[in-house]
Amino acid sequence: MTALTSMEDLESPPHSPARRTLVSLALRALPWVLVAAFLLATLEWVGTPSRALLRYGVYWVAAVVVPGVLVFRALRGSRGNLPEDAGFGAVTGIAVNLAGWALAVGTGLGDYLWVWPLLVIAVFVAVPGLRRHWRIAEPQPLPLIWSWLIAAIMVLSIVMIAAWEWGPNPLPPVTHTLFGDIHYHWANAAELRRTILPQQPQMAGEPLKYHWFSDAYRASASMISGVGIPVVMLRLWTGPVVLTSVLVIAALARQAGRVWWTGPVAAFVAVALPVASIWPRFGSYPVTIEPWYSPTLTFSIPFVAAVAALLIDVARGERIGRGGWILGGLLLLVATCSKSSSLPVLLGGLMLASAATWWIRRRRPDVLLAATAGTLLVLAVTAPFLAGGGSGAGIQIGATFSFKGEFLAVAGRDTIPGTGGLFPTQLAAVPWSERMILPAVAVCFMISQLSRLLGLFGLLRRDLRADPAAWLLAGMVLAGWAGTLLINHTANGQLYFAYSAIPASAALTAWLLAALAPARRTAVVVLSGLVLGGIVGALIWRFGPGNLPFGDYWRSNLGGPLLILAAVIAVGAVLWRLGRMRWKGLAGAGLAVLVAFGIGLGVNTTVRLMNGTAQSVADGKLPARKGAKQQFWVTSAEMKAAAWLARNAPTEDIVATNVHCEMVRTDDKCINRSFWVSAHTEHAVLLEGWAYQPATQSRHGDDGLPYYRQPSPDPERRRLNDEAFSAPTAAGLAELRDRYGVRWLYAVNRASKIAPELDQLATVRFRATSVTVFELR
Repeated sequence: MTALTSMEDLESPPHSPARRTLVSLALRALPWVLVAAFLLATLEWVGTPSRALLRYGVYWVAAVVVPGVLVFRALRGSRGNLPEDAGFGAVTGIAVNLAGWALAVGTGLGDYLWVWPLLVIAVFVAVPGLRRHWRIAEPQPLPLIWSWLIAAIMVLSIVMIAAWEWGPNPLPPVTHTLFGDIHYHWANAAELRRTILPQQPQMAGEPLKYHWFSDAYRASASMISGVGIPVVMLRLWTGPVVLTSVLVIAALARQAGRVWWTGPVAAFVAVALPVASIWPRFGSYPVTIEPWYSPTLTFSIPFVAAVAALLIDVARGERIGRGGWILGGLLLLVATCSKSSSLPVLLGGLMLASAATWWIRRRRPDVLLAATAGTLLVLAVTAPFLAGGGSGAGIQIGATFSFKGEFLAVAGRDTIPGTGGLFPTQLAAVPWSERMILPAVAVCFMISQLSRLLGLFGLLRRDLRADPAAWLLAGMVLAGWAGTLLINHTANGQLYFAYSAIPASAALTAWLLAALAPARRTAVVVLSGLVLGGIVGALIWRFGPGNLPFGDYWRSNLGGPLLILAAVIAVGAVLWRLGRMRWKGLAGAGLAVLVAFGIGLGVNTTVRLMNGTAQSVADGKLPARKGAKQQFWVTSAEMKAAAWLARNAPTEDIVATNVHCEMVRTDDKCINRSFWVSAHTEHAVLLEGWAYQPATQSRHGDDGLPYYRQPSPDPERRRLNDEAFSAPTAAGLAELRDRYGVRWLYAVNRASKIAPELDQLATVRFRATSVTVFELR
């Protein structure tokens, strides 16, 4: 018998195709397995119930990604690799689920919505012609390093969400201050579980004119997964959507630049660089794809990126077929109805691409013009019902800076931000020399977003100018920034136009870098520039000028760091030119290093933010399991009472409450931006906070008051509502019940005094310290 000489005798031959295939599959799967494991571990760390994690994980894979990939491949075809198919498939799957939600809830079959994704899958199993979409017919796998780089960026995005959204906000019932807009969307989601024609949850009976598709998605996710809206809202929905954004933005950049590594660069620019801060006394606006304060923006980003990817093919004259147009229309509709800044950004790209293509090719770009007309049609159809946010909007140059503390320190705080004519009102009362604060902060804002604006310089290159896709992306960037710098919104909502342009701006910057980088030593050139930018940004912020009291020294505080930055670039250019004479290998790489330097300028800011997060974790401040009391809060007893009502009251019942004000205590000029009763009770409220009512927004500045201090748009409703708590009568309660459909009273003694006779006029159903729930008889 022959003796065994090594362990290899027990294994397959070292060059076995089967073995190589298994090893290759394992290596390709490993980064995604690690991302999934990190996401689950992070959600466990912030206190997410394990059962909810399991149910939502099954929902995301089986009800969103799998049917979405199948539908995407059927309509548009595979992109040749599973990660990009999964990204576009997740976007498509969300859109398909929204269609199922509308069908099921609209026909009264919401309890059976979970069947919808199974039906979609069943079609692709049963129909022979559709079975081919279960596999990639012509695989074009991406390099393994692409997967690891994207996985690393995904991990960073999870850390950011945990630091700014999950970690600071414990799940109820814990006494805590939660940002009011989160309550607003929570209440919308609860409303959208029962109807496709929603009413205002804070003003029952009034139609909800708002871009509420992201809220409908969270409602459908709760209905299919069986996880309650509080856990979906505060924990589960964000992570998968942001990871989808990373995949789709990377795919968009690869498609635009036709180089694999533009994907990770674009994803890095979009996720890791919300702001480049080189000013010790000026905190510029961060611009990010995952703002914890705007669920609508976060949700809309992958749809904007996916539509842009389809439009790139259209701009380049590639046939996308009937399926591509159907898919594009569906995704455009969801993008438009998820965030009002989405469609104008896409429309800006289409218009510039159409004009540039017409000029360059000297013939009418009929397909691009048709896409533009279709986009305008979507805008015309949806704006009256779903656009939202337009009631308090107008035109004003630099209005966004009238909300900025540094601007107000120079221009004065005597007027209301978001008011005035062509320029912010504050500027009228200061000398001309002080009015220069407006262009100064505008320049600094743009420098702080340099990584997202560098791509516009690509239009100086002949090869990019000849490609309509470059004009499409540039048009999206310009439209986004034009909206941010020229529109005036009562709540500074114009900033979201720049946010919506992030997928295009990140892809365009990555494309420019790929066009400039030499074919050899690409990684060395790009990484060198990134490192140099990070070091210079850190040194200017730490040791540079600009650390004097802002009001008196704003010119040096803003201009000093910029002058240092310009000097460093100038000296670097001279040294590079001299070095090129000695080392020929430097030739042809200078501009690529400069672009990478501009991208890297914001790395230090992100590192500082992450260091702060790490310190909060080390100090035991994150996750905040005990909650935090800031300017206003909801007590655990109030949450428990609301949750009791949510469980026990029929879903169609209307609730009345004496809570109208953000600070809870009611007075005539309070900040009427309270939405937590309608959120936690998951019921429409007769009158809660009215700050976001269109009539209130349109009165911004009237009588010297901002929109959130304006009186109720329905005084009679408020009178009847408040008297039910302060001076109740049997006739008054009967009028609430018969006229408005009110069945419950949610009374909080922190808001106003509760009349003792209410105990005899209504039935007490739940009482806990500061809150009592009454049922009307």
